[in-house]
Amino acid sequence: MVPRVKRSSSRKRKQNAQAGREQLPRWLGLRYDRRGLIAERWPIYALAIVSWLLSLPLFEPWSWWPLGYVVFVPWLVAVCGARRSVHVHLASALLGALYFLIHLHWLCSVTLEGYVAASLYLGSYFVVASWLVRHLYRRRGVKAVIAFPVVWIAVELLRSHGPLSFPWFLLGHSQIHVPTMIQIADLCGAFGVSFVLAAVNGWIVDLKLAVLPIMRTKQGTLPLAVWRGAGMVLVLVAATVVYGRYRLATQELIEGPRIAVIQGDFLLVASRDVEGVPDEEKEKAYMGLIDKAARTRPDMYVLPETPWTMYLNPQMRAEYPLCEDLHQEFRQRVEAYDAFLTVGAMAEEPQPAGMYPVSHKYNSAYVYAPGVPEPARYDKIHLVPFGEFVPFRYTKGLFWLYRWLNDSDFNCWGRGGFEYSLTPGKAYTTFKMHPRGRKQPEYRFGVTICYEDGNPHLFRRFVAGEDGNKRVDFMLNISNDGWFGHGPQQPQHLVNCAFRAVENRVAIARAVNTGVSGFIRPDGVWYDVTGNSQRHPAAGGITTRIASLLLDERVSFYSRHGDVLALACGAMTLLVLADAVIWRARRRRAALAAAGRKATS
Repeated sequence: MVPRVKRSSSRKRKQNAQAGREQLPRWLGLRYDRRGLIAERWPIYALAIVSWLLSLPLFEPWSWWPLGYVVFVPWLVAVCGARRSVHVHLASALLGALYFLIHLHWLCSVTLEGYVAASLYLGSYFVVASWLVRHLYRRRGVKAVIAFPVVWIAVELLRSHGPLSFPWFLLGHSQIHVPTMIQIADLCGAFGVSFVLAAVNGWIVDLKLAVLPIMRTKQGTLPLAVWRGAGMVLVLVAATVVYGRYRLATQELIEGPRIAVIQGDFLLVASRDVEGVPDEEKEKAYMGLIDKAARTRPDMYVLPETPWTMYLNPQMRAEYPLCEDLHQEFRQRVEAYDAFLTVGAMAEEPQPAGMYPVSHKYNSAYVYAPGVPEPARYDKIHLVPFGEFVPFRYTKGLFWLYRWLNDSDFNCWGRGGFEYSLTPGKAYTTFKMHPRGRKQPEYRFGVTICYEDGNPHLFRRFVAGEDGNKRVDFMLNISNDGWFGHGPQQPQHLVNCAFRAVENRVAIARAVNTGVSGFIRPDGVWYDVTGNSQRHPAAGGITTRIASLLLDERVSFYSRHGDVLALACGAMTLLVLADAVIWRARRRRAALAAAGRKATS
């Protein structure tokens, strides 16, 4: 008798797996298991790449707004419809990294290491979103039309707060050229616009995942939940459009002060070892632009953030005669032209002997007024990490980490132990101006410096008073975007600022080195901006723009109450996070218990 040869268990498993794959139904070239889940790895990554490709023209300088409604659909199909979660999260990490690597590429000209680190850090939020959306969809049966907008807005809110906050490239920013869609920002901020778009993305995913089994099997009908989702999306979009139309039709804009924004075009360099344009040339150019603009007699001249290196606080002017000379030049023009002048400059205040640091340095805005010998001052509150300060400088027990970060080779500003970190301001300072010949005797305004106009929670603190009324009639933004060459960074910065105008129903004048300088109405529409196109403005040009601001006396819900919708989404997402952690822990305990019973049997 011939003995029977047993096949190895590994060979048998391979054969069974091959047989199982051959039995899987196929649709559109993909294999699905018997539960209708994507069974292969490559489609998960391919779908993530498709979403990335759709995101390429999503923001300025293109802003193809229809893509905002579908950009994340392919990725979400993989998140909700894939069998293996590990590949979903790896694909999400890949999508997040590519998303920010392409949109944030202008940061590379300043710091390659920081550009890569920031892109990877910001891209990790996609992994968080994929984990929580997948948990809600697969484990709790919550449709993507609800799960995705709630989680996505919470993620956008999270990356918009804290010392490493970066509230750029929000989904809602893609609608900047559709004024009707962005007016709801005065209720729920830019996050509200993102919520509507995310809901549409989520419903399309629900529809696709519901229709696919019907088309494969040629039987069945759409679940009731999909029809309910369609109703929800229809109501959301319709309400957004109706509200936007209403707000645009009923706004009453009042002509305000006449402002001259002065724009230089001087590119900066990241390394302190490389010389740029001499300060004398910059000063000559800016002073000449002020004198030229004076022919039209504006009420205020606005120069960018630190147009050239100078200190204008009294302590430093007493130490440096050149700074005193600059102060006197500004004073002479203010008196000669009978107008206000706002300019960005540094301030340094020495500390008593033995104190650390030796002095506090500030990035400040100075407002010169006719008949007033000293300018009023605002110190920038929200500083740019590593660009303006190194973290952990004042953190007890972590000062060594500050030293390492400051002196590391990747930090070109701190090489050789140079401590360049600035001190943040503390007060949301506002100013008053009395334009000549105006019926309104006084205007109130605030100044945000650089990326402060990108932070919605900070910006509204300038506008909203404790009594519920407006603290300001208009806002200024002064910035120096010359670090990033001539590219998409400048128009993207303008988009962020435009959303602040809608959220708070406030007019904004911007003076930016390299651009984009100009004016923004309270409905988010910009006008008289620098660049060749008003619709798609671009960086570059030494020029001046002069126009009257258009003021809105209305106080927005957002100014008074802030991110109510986003905070509600954040609270719900925290509950989802807790539920996901608990569910995972229970599953692990159950698996261990089953393994123990099997071992004992």
